[in-house]
Amino acid sequence: MNKWLSVICLTGSLIISNQASASEIDADVLFKEMGNAAQNLSYEMSYMTFSPQSITPVRYRHAIINGEPVSQMIQMDSSRREIVQKGNSISYFEPGFDAFSLNGKYIVDNLPSVVFANYQQIKPYYNFIDAGRTHIGDRPALVIRIISKDNSRFNYVVLIDEETKLPLRIDLLDNNSQTLEQFRVISTVLDSQTVKDSLLALSKVNMPPLLISPKNGNPSFKWQVGMLPPGFEEISRSSRKLAEDDVVETAMFSDGLFTFSVNVTKSTKGPLLDQPLQNGRRTIYTMTQKQNVITIIGELPLATAQVVAGSIQFRE
Repeated sequence: MNKWLSVICLTGSLIISNQASASEIDADVLFKEMGNAAQNLSYEMSYMTFSPQSITPVRYRHAIINGEPVSQMIQMDSSRREIVQKGNSISYFEPGFDAFSLNGKYIVDNLPSVVFANYQQIKPYYNFIDAGRTHIGDRPALVIRIISKDNSRFNYVVLIDEETKLPLRIDLLDNNSQTLEQFRVISTVLDSQTVKDSLLALSKVNMPPLLISPKNGNPSFKWQVGMLPPGFEEISRSSRKLAEDDVVETAMFSDGLFTFSVNVTKSTKGPLLDQPLQNGRRTIYTMTQKQNVITIIGELPLATAQVVAGSIQFRE
């Protein structure tokens, strides 16, 4: 067992409450309050993210300035990677690379997507369960479990600060309740004038240009996915040339909480053995169907990725 997972298992008892009420209504309300707090309060969070391959320290600042969200995320390790949000523009800065900007509603790197998820969109596919109260550090916390209704996707346990409604800890679990990744807050500062002044100054800085992806319309593929977990919808598709006679066709799918892609290219080396790989939330599964190589990449359990890949149908 990995050391990081051993530590998480030892502290897992924190989320076992003696006062679980099993009130789904309360859990629904609490989930929406967490999202509202994360997107509207002025605050600074220092936290750690744990995965099988890395432990990453992060500082995240957020405020609403002139009616628009302004956020700054800095990895506090040797990389010093920085991400800045101004309105619907997300800018990336990393030593040794050209800075660039992308369109986006919030920073997704090193922050669990569940913090910003749209409750109405994901409600039909997940059970929200009130798991009672506990303490994490010196902060009283409310606990909710977000469980897939059909076991086709991952689950969450979320500990929310009882006072501020900001997240204190988020565990991503597989269907066997094993921890895949963890987000753990070390400290939170609310309504700091220093943070507000810093983000106000940042909001006045010119950001790098928007990275424009080549437009190839809405390409038509000679294949389709036969089985998607309920709630997953196609959000984009593209076709990219890898070599003179090698093209990869990609379709992206999301249920509002998790995302994955289906990638199809022609096989030039005959049938390949199925190649599964799972690292935290990230699954990669490759199989060959006739003369086509199918690769599923994204936030899915391996069993679901196998079903999706096996359901793809090709047209002549």
